[in-house]
Amino acid sequence: MKMSRPWLTLGVGPALLFGAIVAPLGLFWGDLPNPMASHWDISGTPDGSMPPMVLLLVLAGLYVAIHWAVTRVLARTPSEAPSFIAGLFFLGALLAGVSWLSVLANRNQATWEAADNVGLSQILTAILPAVLIGYLGWQAAGGRSVVRTPSGGSMPALDIGEPTAAIWSGRGAGRILQVVGAVLIVIGLATWSWSTIVLILLGLLVLAFAEVRATVSQRGVVVSLGWLGIPSWTVPMDSISHAEIETVNPMAYGGWGYRLRPGVRAILTRGGGALRLIRDDKADLVLTVDDAVTGAGLINSMLGAGRVE
Repeated sequence: MKMSRPWLTLGVGPALLFGAIVAPLGLFWGDLPNPMASHWDISGTPDGSMPPMVLLLVLAGLYVAIHWAVTRVLARTPSEAPSFIAGLFFLGALLAGVSWLSVLANRNQATWEAADNVGLSQILTAILPAVLIGYLGWQAAGGRSVVRTPSGGSMPALDIGEPTAAIWSGRGAGRILQVVGAVLIVIGLATWSWSTIVLILLGLLVLAFAEVRATVSQRGVVVSLGWLGIPSWTVPMDSISHAEIETVNPMAYGGWGYRLRPGVRAILTRGGGALRLIRDDKADLVLTVDDAVTGAGLINSMLGAGRVE
């Protein structure tokens, strides 16, 4: 599938965001102490510094690296443009917000220790616009207008006779997400600043998507996340057309965790076998759970669909 408006999503848009990252340092270079405050603790007081040139290279270099990585990925999987472009725009706007916050807090100060405090309200002024700009990037890359992704999976069924009492449960866990979630929490606790809250929340969110369980009964399919099974919700059986099995490559979906593709919502904890619920009125749901063949077969037997194994 051809990516929508690459001149905007990979050209003009990122160039403007790159300009927004370097602009404050360029405009107020002579007004900044050297070194300048670059880190604030949980109370908002500056507790770390670096030269302005280093901050410029870190922020600008990071965004150039992100842009390069997204360009490489989309050259192989252009169908993933909406999610990757949204991330590219969001991170660019967030880095621009960090640049402006840092410069304004340090401007006209004699030393980095005298820099203004940076608290939660200032951080929100950087995050909220970044979310909006990320959404605009998603829309510019096609958003909901892209074609629904076909499944291409097989549709088994089980010969189980009367299925009213049949129950099956499958679980899938991913070490990559477990490690990433734990590392984010450890880093957050070690830095102990306003970023601590963000990192811990991100870590908990990643851990929630590091494990998924699907339980099939006559009522429907109960999907639960994380070690505690929270959150949990039910996909009613009468909303399912049929179930399929497929072999998943997480990178084809844009990575691990909760992924959005045209007409598909996926919870990917690992690569390999996955259960795909085909729903006529909603997006398909893909779950990387073990023994997906049995789960799909049981669902199709209850629905009177599929091929008996």
